[in-house]
Amino acid sequence: MRHGIKIFFFLFSLTFLSGCASLPTSTKKPKLHTIAFYNTEKLYDTENDPKTDDDGFTPNGIMKWDKIRYNAKIKQIASVIETIGGKNGPAVIGLSDIENRKVLEDLVNASPLRKRRYKIIHYDSPDPEGLDVALLYNPKVFKPTAHTNISIKFSEKGFSSRDILQVQGTLQGEPVTFYVNHWPEDKGSAALGNSRRREAATELRRQIDLQKKSDKNTKIIVLGDFSDEPKSATMERIVKATGRPNPAYQEELFNTFYLWYVQGRGSFHTRNDNKMYDQILISKSLVGTGNGLHYVHGSAQIHDPEFTKYTFGRYKDTPRQTWSGTLYIGGYSDHFPVYIKLQQ
Repeated sequence: MRHGIKIFFFLFSLTFLSGCASLPTSTKKPKLHTIAFYNTEKLYDTENDPKTDDDGFTPNGIMKWDKIRYNAKIKQIASVIETIGGKNGPAVIGLSDIENRKVLEDLVNASPLRKRRYKIIHYDSPDPEGLDVALLYNPKVFKPTAHTNISIKFSEKGFSSRDILQVQGTLQGEPVTFYVNHWPEDKGSAALGNSRRREAATELRRQIDLQKKSDKNTKIIVLGDFSDEPKSATMERIVKATGRPNPAYQEELFNTFYLWYVQGRGSFHTRNDNKMYDQILISKSLVGTGNGLHYVHGSAQIHDPEFTKYTFGRYKDTPRQTWSGTLYIGGYSDHFPVYIKLQQ
């Protein structure tokens, strides 16, 4: 009996000590933050703006864009954003294809986003269709310190498009800069589209170089629909965004969605082909696992819950869009959102 008690206490002590040995040196739980981007596909209000080409998106316009359809779209986009990255939703999300601030206010005040209490950063841009980019953020996590609209000077006479939104601030106390983009599509011709995107890319890279010149370790996150895929010359040679996470190549940005592209996946679907147009690029200062804010390797995701896509037929697993030409489909968007995780 005495030996049995000794064996019991020995095994108990051994189990206790081995459990202590497996405890981490720090009990501090790492904080995860979701950073996202979403092209909402022509999120117009129902009122005619005489300064832009939005006549079709009115109750009497060709799209028959009335309050019922508008309110349904607002609720749909809100329901998608709320589910991005887990129960807390995005800490920061860049948006594109947004008409104006009123639309953004309706969006953040819609159920279920209302409880998130997102704040808005938005500027009107010179896009002839009146569609802009914007940033929503959780003020408990991200504190903006400065923001501006960066104009792109296109050489093509009479052409204008969306500006680049730059937002500087602190994410849980650490300085970070966001650039939100929506580059020109191939309207008119592929050659024209490429030329316009090269000029947008040149301006973006110029801004990044200016920032890195004053602080080579600055933390930068570029969000956008680039209307180009990761391996394009525009992305790799002008923006210098590659699939190489090696921090030794400090000048480059790391394209967190390069692998998705290599695997044939995409955030947008056209002509029976997936296109990885929506991407998130990060400076190499965010690559690594040291102290401070950094990218969680492998966290890049296309957010494609079942309710946002076709579940059968020819277009199975592709985004269920709002429009097919002028035909109202009633879906969410022709793009899936994308997101990454940052850890602190």
